[in-house]
Amino acid sequence: MGCFMSSLTAIAFVGQNANGILAWWTQAIIERLKLHGVSAELIDMLQPDWPQRLNAMLEKGPPNFCFSFQGLGMGLDVEGRNLWTQLKVPFVSSMGDAPYRAPRLHAAVGEGLIHLYTAQDFYDFYTGIMKGKNIASVVSFGYPANPHANDISWRDRDLELVYVKSGADPKAIRETWGELPSLLRDIIEGAVTAALAGEAQTIAQLVQHGFKSSNLHVGERLTLFLMICWQVDAYVRATRAERMAREVMRLGGHIFGDWPQLRAETSRARFHGSIPAKDLPDLYARSRILANVAPSTRTGIHERILAGFMSKAFILADESPFLTQALEAYPSFMAVPIHGPDFADAIDARMAQIRSADMADQAQQMLDDIQIRAEDEFGLDRFINAMLEFLFLRVVETKNEFYDFHA
Repeated sequence: MGCFMSSLTAIAFVGQNANGILAWWTQAIIERLKLHGVSAELIDMLQPDWPQRLNAMLEKGPPNFCFSFQGLGMGLDVEGRNLWTQLKVPFVSSMGDAPYRAPRLHAAVGEGLIHLYTAQDFYDFYTGIMKGKNIASVVSFGYPANPHANDISWRDRDLELVYVKSGADPKAIRETWGELPSLLRDIIEGAVTAALAGEAQTIAQLVQHGFKSSNLHVGERLTLFLMICWQVDAYVRATRAERMAREVMRLGGHIFGDWPQLRAETSRARFHGSIPAKDLPDLYARSRILANVAPSTRTGIHERILAGFMSKAFILADESPFLTQALEAYPSFMAVPIHGPDFADAIDARMAQIRSADMADQAQQMLDDIQIRAEDEFGLDRFINAMLEFLFLRVVETKNEFYDFHA
């Protein structure tokens, strides 16, 4: 990419997130970008003076590009036109969630806007259902290396089973459905039942089937469809997350996150409450096994799985055909059938496998090798290189007038 990669400037945007994870992650990317010849400044949209700070930055001259997670900052408008399109500044964002969960973050339209979806499901929804008009592709997360991964050998770590997750209450979500017409409740119930039975379709496909079966067509008026997808997704996520939490409770593990509906229950587990993202690398490096539940997607690799690889920990997670194939070379990924009646038995079998004498003898070397492989395949450099490739794609587009609609 030649001169395109030298002496670049960028602005990164962060905003709302549960425990500061996106701010921590974005800062790690900023630090890594320095090695690629990119100087980046951070705009935190939770700070009240962020518009003034942004104006001060832009008065010095527009950056070469902007980036963010989840489309934050991408949709800024001035007099009804996208700010970055007006400034001819490309903006790339890593989109780690389905568009129906926060549609406005996916709805910005303008030249130079680039969505990099972390799962094929999300990309298909943006391009197929939302008819996305911006450049888009599928690029998995790039996760920071763990500086504490080598502090404690695997067998000497003090936390055996750790689950980092806050859980919504499925019962509370279900109660909100009572305000909906029965037609919509039936669609939700059908999609939820299929999803929790392990149906090999996305949430969007299940909801589409429900609308079709009910002879309900919404055309281009997507509000109802997006809302139903969100309701199904929220309930399925919460139910799956709680299923895993209850198994961690049964096994006496450590749960980091808010679980008001479970804390009062008697169990052997220890509830620690939420933990700031900046403290996660140290926590993961003290853990032998990380439990994880993916969001409601049939594709994509959740960042906590990558964090486990980088931290030299085993991953106890819900299985899917996609993950089985994608992580075939990572034997520390231990899948269990969260949708099946033998879920608890499968977890016990996996725990016994990890605790076995044979595993104790080979675990450290295996985890060392996996860390090296993961840093190469899923590290920040891979993501940054992909991001710069797509920015260069935009440069090529603007420097050519092979076919100009406005000519």
